[in-house]
Amino acid sequence: MTYLFLGLLMIIIVVILVDLILWMAWKPKAENPKPFEGELPFISILMAVRDEVHTVNYALNSLEKLDYPKDKYEVLMGDDDSTDGSTKIMQAWDKETNNFFYVPIKEKVEHLDAKANVLEQLAEKAKGEFLMITDADVEVPPSWLMKQLACWKEGSGIQSGFTIIKAKDFLSSMQMIDWSLALGMVKIVSGWKIPVTAVGNNMMVSKEAYTKVGGYKNIPFSVTEDFALFKAVAKKGYRYQQLANEESLVRTFAIKGFWNLMNQRKRWMSGALKLPPFMVALLVFQALYYPAMLAMIFVNPFVAIPLFGLKITLQSLFINKILERLNQYVPLGNLFIFEFYSGFISVALLFFYLLPLPVKWKGRKFAKG
Repeated sequence: MTYLFLGLLMIIIVVILVDLILWMAWKPKAENPKPFEGELPFISILMAVRDEVHTVNYALNSLEKLDYPKDKYEVLMGDDDSTDGSTKIMQAWDKETNNFFYVPIKEKVEHLDAKANVLEQLAEKAKGEFLMITDADVEVPPSWLMKQLACWKEGSGIQSGFTIIKAKDFLSSMQMIDWSLALGMVKIVSGWKIPVTAVGNNMMVSKEAYTKVGGYKNIPFSVTEDFALFKAVAKKGYRYQQLANEESLVRTFAIKGFWNLMNQRKRWMSGALKLPPFMVALLVFQALYYPAMLAMIFVNPFVAIPLFGLKITLQSLFINKILERLNQYVPLGNLFIFEFYSGFISVALLFFYLLPLPVKWKGRKFAKG
């Protein structure tokens, strides 16, 4: 055996073992705590909005239909210098509803920018005991607040639910599977008490924890502001968890356009590289897997093809478990095709990330960090 063969085999085997562990570790039943008991707390929902004219009504309509007393929650809509008509929509909601408030964001707080800047200013106005952070391109279920409260554990500072892409066509179906796989991994690792991240469009933070870390203004700016806040709260010793149930599941739209998708993933990678070292190592192995498998096919196809089949099988079984938990469905063939889609995206992102280009998001440019 050559050193090249052994090196490629090691990378492939490590990734397959990880898939096996994830599949075996996933619990078949979702969280099913007792309904929240006692007086309902006041909750502030924070939404940063920048040029979301096609989706913001969609999000606000779902927030209006929450199965929660109207006098027990507020929706703070932070207008991050929108130029496309989103402003008029938010102002109309402010005028027509008693608990929806339009907040124009004109200035920057200290070192902050983009969504972190908006959320900091909204949090300062928030009256809630809990802050629910979401985006202007999502749909939340009516049970969203009640389920998040029911799952909240004593000593917690932050928790997040699943977010899933609305699958309308092949490409959005691939993104749906991708998100499900990533959050399934977060769910398992968080259950092992390893701090990973929280989902920034489906995130619950206690006002106490937010205040204790000093808010976003006391956290170094990051293009992955959800990860930065999660890390700060976890560092203070608060409990955290990733939920996986249909009642707190948020649906969002797929990214349109290859370059927009690359910029989104580049932004995420900036946060991923700040994860615990062993998590970064696993991500590196995942990134190397596809080039290694491609090389192995040329070096020894009789070894590569069975291992490739095993990898697809284990990953598909894991993803299927996740989707069953969330009461979602994708055609079985899509799970097989996803491996090829994931390989292409991973290799493309590897090159795109290394390019000396800033991260572009919502019309702004940011450094990779």
